[in-house]
Amino acid sequence: MTSNFDAGKPSRPEAIKDVDSLQRDRFELLSAYIDGEVSAAERKQVQELLTTDLQMQRLYSRLTKLRQGMQQLPVPAPEATAHETVEQVFTRIDKRRMRRTLMWGGAAIAALFVSTVSGVFPGSRPFGVQFAQNTLKQQQEAASEPLMIAVNRPVIEIPKAAVVSPEKWVQPSLEPHEVYENHLN
Repeated sequence: MTSNFDAGKPSRPEAIKDVDSLQRDRFELLSAYIDGEVSAAERKQVQELLTTDLQMQRLYSRLTKLRQGMQQLPVPAPEATAHETVEQVFTRIDKRRMRRTLMWGGAAIAALFVSTVSGVFPGSRPFGVQFAQNTLKQQQEAASEPLMIAVNRPVIEIPKAAVVSPEKWVQPSLEPHEVYENHLN
């Protein structure tokens, strides 16, 4: 009976991980060999494995068939050339830009129309003219009234500031029981 605690032997899950890792490494190495992406030392290693290992030969056969099948797949023809696609994209961009310009232009024209119509109706005056006329009226009224200067007696009564008399000093703060006693007295 053997135990899993032997220092020299890996446990069963570790052994499975090592085998999986080795198979993955071999698969990647073989795939790189088929794609022509290996160094000279790796190429020699793969060729030795292919001559000695039956499982590696099967994997090589499957991968080469898969690669040939992928290369023989028909490539669908593009619906439009690159130039046509670029033209369609720029046409859409130009349409969006034109819509935005028309929208802002229409808004500006509408604002101009509203401001013009508001000045045409009887009884309504533009705000700028109304302001200038009011200011002119106020200046004329001010010029017709005499200037009054109040030296000793102001036109509006100015209230006097509150003055604290020296007799009324604030008492220092009292304890709650002292406040109660003072209240009783």
